Amino acid sequence: MMMHTPQIHFDIKKRVKDRSESFVDYLGHVAICFVQNVRAHLQFIKRVFVAIWRMMCGRASTRSINLWCEIDNAGPRALGIVCLISFMIGLIIAFVGNMQLKLFGAEIYVAALVAISMTRILGAVMTGIIMAGRTGASYAAEIGSMQANEEIDALQTMGISPIDFLVLPRVVALTITMPILTIIADIVAILGGMCVAVTIMNVSIAEYWQMTIDWITFNNFAIGVLHGWLFGWVIAIVGCWCGMRTTRNADGIGRATTRAVVFGIVGCIITTAILTLVFNWIDI
Repeated sequence: MMMHTPQIHFDIKKRVKDRSESFVDYLGHVAICFVQNVRAHLQFIKRVFVAIWRMMCGRASTRSINLWCEIDNAGPRALGIVCLISFMIGLIIAFVGNMQLKLFGAEIYVAALVAISMTRILGAVMTGIIMAGRTGASYAAEIGSMQANEEIDALQTMGISPIDFLVLPRVVALTITMPILTIIADIVAILGGMCVAVTIMNVSIAEYWQMTIDWITFNNFAIGVLHGWLFGWVIAIVGCWCGMRTTRNADGIGRATTRAVVFGIVGCIITTAILTLVFNWIDI
């Protein structure tokens, strides 16, 4: 059974007003809280990976119906908002790119601009931000509500691991659906760029698609899909982590949902920065 991690909180205003505590003591308390939270987070990630191994061995307390419900929630039900935002992003990139490239008579390269930027990184980043605000927040709210209502304690009393029953289906579902959503976002964004090219630049559909195909490389496509896959891990683990650590009071669920969105987006950006440095270093 999963053991509860200690809830570590500190009130900045209260400690600033407390004249008996020096500023050095306050910084020490902040550092201790940070280290303990990082350690607890790493232990949570370890338990998730152990649960995935048990699932692969057929020993996890996970129902297949829960997994399919989470795949439906994180996949088909999120498709509408992902396509809408991606289409608008493709429109914006093509319109702004056309304004600059026409100064050099190179409007046709708008197709290459949209294709490369979306398939390599922007498609995955925009999809990650959308899913962090939609699905990551949902995970934190659902699990946080169960934590506040002591339903997770009931699962532990019955000998059911909350990691297996609640966290594992959500992590696996988002890990599966994020690369697919990223590919769909890339395609829809390219269609949005095509609308601008055809209506404003008087470029034929055949010319636009030929330019797009010529500039899309396997490396760019694979890097974008890898970003989406890693973003699925980050968003799901952060959302479930914030939900499991929800405090049992009136505003605990709200704070957990806010943290899930903020930490999920920040995690995606940090992951992007690390991958960009790595791929530049190995010249990919």
